[in-house]
Order: sequence, then structure tokens, then C-alpha cells
Amino acid sequence: MPQQPEIQDIYPLSFMQEGMLFHSLYDEQSRAYFEQASFTINGQLDLDRFQKSMDAVFDRYEIFRTTFIYKNVAKPRQVVLKNRPCHVHFEDISHLNEREKEHCTEAFKEQDKKRGFDLQSDVLMRISVLKWAPERYVCIWSHHHILMDGWCLGIIIKDFLHIYQALGEGRLPYLQPVQPYGTYIKWLMQQDREEAAAYWKKRLQHFEKASSLPKRNEQVSEGELQQVTFTISEKETSDLQKIAAASGATLNTVFQALWGILLQKFNRCDDAVFGSVVSGRPSGLEDVENIVGLFINTIPIRVQSKALSFSGLVSRIQKEMTEAEAYSYFPLYDIQAQSALKQELIDHIIVFENVPTQQEIEGLNQTGSFGFSVENFAMAEETNYGCSVKVIPGRTLFVRINFRTGLYEPGLIAEIKDYLQHMISAVISDPSLPVSKMTLLDKDKTQKMVAEYNTTGAVSALAPTLHGLFERQAALTPDRTALRFSGGSLTYAQLNMYANRLAARLTAHGITKESIVGVLSERSPDMLTAVLAVLKAGGAYVPLDPAYPEERLSYMLKDSGAALLLTQPGLKAPVFSGKTLEVDMTALANEESEYHSLHQADSDSLAYVIYTSGST
Repeated sequence: MPQQPEIQDIYPLSFMQEGMLFHSLYDEQSRAYFEQASFTINGQLDLDRFQKSMDAVFDRYEIFRTTFIYKNVAKPRQVVLKNRPCHVHFEDISHLNEREKEHCTEAFKEQDKKRGFDLQSDVLMRISVLKWAPERYVCIWSHHHILMDGWCLGIIIKDFLHIYQALGEGRLPYLQPVQPYGTYIKWLMQQDREEAAAYWKKRLQHFEKASSLPKRNEQVSEGELQQVTFTISEKETSDLQKIAAASGATLNTVFQALWGILLQKFNRCDDAVFGSVVSGRPSGLEDVENIVGLFINTIPIRVQSKALSFSGLVSRIQKEMTEAEAYSYFPLYDIQAQSALKQELIDHIIVFENVPTQQEIEGLNQTGSFGFSVENFAMAEETNYGCSVKVIPGRTLFVRINFRTGLYEPGLIAEIKDYLQHMISAVISDPSLPVSKMTLLDKDKTQKMVAEYNTTGAVSALAPTLHGLFERQAALTPDRTALRFSGGSLTYAQLNMYANRLAARLTAHGITKESIVGVLSERSPDMLTAVLAVLKAGGAYVPLDPAYPEERLSYMLKDSGAALLLTQPGLKAPVFSGKTLEVDMTALANEESEYHSLHQADSDSLAYVIYTSGST
């Protein structure tokens, strides 16, 4: 009969751990909480000393000796064992050629991910070493996120290297005593959750419309995970830091302000919310920076910019973040429960890495004498969100956007770089610029992008137009739903096609730049098709309400000088001396002609004529 392991401690799960446990059990195939770091070791590696160093790390930090008990118990508990071995896996692949080594290493990583972790029975960190050459190794550290967050990895690697160095010198390593993770759990259980709930309820009061990045409307599946990366230059980063300092804020807050404005412009509002990953380490807890465990939390960042300048907005966000710090431990699912939108509150997150592990390791390479150097640090991690943004600060700002192609259009995500770059240039030139005056693109860039994405050539080269922007969107997201109505829907490509074909008919009937066209229609796909077609043909439309008396409609057509009347099938046309055409969607679907070169309208051209109570 196997001997039962000795138990050192038992305590509850943190709120974040509870959430991860739930999601891990709910979807056992998900890799959302599987973390895998890898790096290259160049130099002589003593494998026996490597194993002993890892054993010492496991002895030092109780979280690595922890198992999570959830079966046959009233409430899950984490159980710390007195001893739990760490078996370092070693594999020699030095006999393979370089290409085979790369393939073998990637296959090993993938297999390790597929293996996953059993939270109740497995050791929740696996260390593997693949030997590429006599003085070249690839080390792979995999762990379940329920153990610790990314902040901890730098702590662990530093301690491991110090222990390895000391053992090589024949001495016992001296490391400062550390607080166990249980210290944080005890602190957490003492917090006033009702007070935290009240804070977040007030913070999210009256926020009733989600401010998402534009998504595909037709989502067949989540699609594959793709990545867009870009770098904000050293000079721009320095200038943004100056704005932060002048506003009494951090660079993180400046980026949050920019991102919030981006969402506001996408959603045509002055109030936006997105998720931000915070360290979650309470400043009042002794030596909290060196505790290894799971602290991070996702909290909503609300960006309200009404009547504010950019610098004023940065100051406001910083003040609100300082206030929120005391309640940043509160679990996201409870925060969402305090809002009107519940689980729809946020759909993407931003992570601002304060101290990247790669930079820490590079610093250790310069100061340590381990007999080797550590390079090529990489971290593979996934989240439950369809889009996540990671910002890595340094002399420059490196931005990485991970997204699911089934949820977001790659073209749109790629454009975010241009939007942010334009806003950054604008606020560097004038930090006091009112947010209401900020745009996603400058005039020249807008014209260039409209020209690039316009597949028909009908967009004016002089300035963006309503139909030109629609055509650009149709080129970017042709399969996304543009219009929903009783009995069906139309994609951007389909609606653009119908409008193009009707525009060709209008041109054939003599409609030219600033020609007036009456549109008699109820709210329907016919009406939207007609309006777009008139604009594409260069004309201006007069909206006509079928509920108006016939005499009133006839007067509006005559008074406006309308050259043609478009009507919805089934509606009685008023007396009109000009030409009348029905917007027959069935007939348009069977036509082949589409306009190619029309009388192009620009932003100064007449777009519509509208009648109020007797005046124009």
C-alpha cells in the first residue's frame, strides 16, 4: 500500500484560482491556463546540479508542492505537501541535424501542451531539458497558471540560477526567507467583499453599452490564433513618458487612455470599458513582491473622456486606478455582476508587462558566473479572450495583439497600429488636445486608405465620403453581416453589390454629380440600397416618408428639383413629372452590370436634401 504524503498546510483557493479551476474542469481540452516558457542555455550544464537546484526551488516555495482537491469535498482546497519531488526530464537530440532539432523541439513542446495537467494528482510544473550540442541546451518549463503568474517566473529563474551557482562553488546558497502563498490567502479572506462590491457597482454605474473592438458578425468558429506586432519608436516612447510624468501618471496609464479613445472612436461614444490585467499584489502585505503564487486579476478600466483633454484624461485614469487598487483583488465575475452588462462587460484584455523576464535574465547573464548564459526566452500562453494586447516597455514600446480569426478580421486588427500611431503623434504634438477632436487617422492617411481599399474606384481622391467609407469596410470585411432585417441579412459584399448595380441604372438614366433623387421607402434593405446607390452615382437623395400625404410628397419632389424617384415595391408613387424606378432587389440580384466610373462626389458635394415642417 503506497504511503500517503505528509501534509504541511491546507487553505482555500484564491478567487482567481477558483475561476481557473472552474474553467479547467468545464473545458478539459482548453489550453487557456497552460503556461510554457522556453529558453536556450549556452555553455556547460551540470545536469545533476540542475536537478538539485530545482529540488531546492521546490523546497523553498510551497506553491510547487501544492495539489488542488476538488473531488468529494464541499469546497475546493489547496493542500501543501511537505515533500514533492521535481523530476527533470532530459533528452539528448544532439545527433539530429539543425532542422530536425527544431522540428523535434517544437513537437516536444506541442506534446507537452497536449498532455496538460491533472490538478488533483499531477505535479503542476514540468521541467525538461533537450540537449542540442555539448554546450547548447533548450530548457522547457511548463506549469498550470493556477500555480503562479508571469511576475513569479523571473523570481523563480533568479533563485534557481543563484542556487545553481552556489552549488557549483561548493557552498550552500544564501537566499532571504520568503513568505508562503498562504500568507496572501489569509489576507484575502479578511477583506470586506461587500465594500468591494459597492465600489465596483458605483464605478460601473450607467455603463450600459459594450465598447468592443469590431467583430465579425458571422462567427462560424473561433478560428486560428494570429498575432499582430508593432513597435512604438524610442523617441515617441520618451515623449509619452514625459506626458505621463507631467500628468502624475505612468506610461501604462497613457497607453490605457489611448486604447480607451480607440474604442470610443470605434463605437462613437465618449465612454469605454476594457479589461486590464493588474498585479493584484496588495502593497500592505509584507514582502509581497517576492511571494510566489497567483495574484494577478483582470479588472475593468473605464475611460470617460467627455469634455476632457488628453492630458486631463490621463490624470483622471491615474486617479481612478489609484482608488481601484484597494479593490483590485475582487474577482472579475463578481465585478461583472455589479454592472448592467454582466458577462458582456469586457471581451478583450490589455497586459502591460512592468518587468519583462527576458530583461531580468539578460541582467543576470552579465552579473552571474553560472558557466553558461541564458538566451531566447519565450513564453507561450493563451487566455479565454478572443483578443488580448500585451505591451512590453523598454526604450521602445513593443505591442503584441493576439486574436482569433473567427472573431476578428485580420485586416482590421492590423490597422490598429496606424490608428494608435496617428493618435500618439497627435497627443505628442499637443497633450492638451481635446479628446473630442482626436481622430483615428489624419486626412492624408484616410484618403490613401480609402483609395487602397476601394475596389471600384468610385471613392473620391479628394476626401472620404460616406459611401467611400462603406466601400472600404466592404473591402476589409466582405463576409461580415452589414444588415439584418426580418427574414434575412446581407453581408457588406452583398449590400455593396446591390448598391453598385442600382447606381449603374441611375447613371444610365442620367443621374450625375449633385443630381437630386427622391427615395420613397419604409425602413428596409431597399431604402439603404437606394441611398448608397444615389451617393455612389454622385447624386443627392431626398428621403420621402410614405406616410406623408401625396400632395406633400409631390411638392417635395418638385421643390427640390428631383430628376428621378426611387420607390420601394408596393408603394404608391406620388404625382411626379420625372422618371420613376422601383428598387427591385430580385431584379438587381440577376443583373450583371455594376458601375465603374461615375461622377465622383467629394466631401463638399451635396449629399441629401431634407424637409422639416415646411422648410428645407
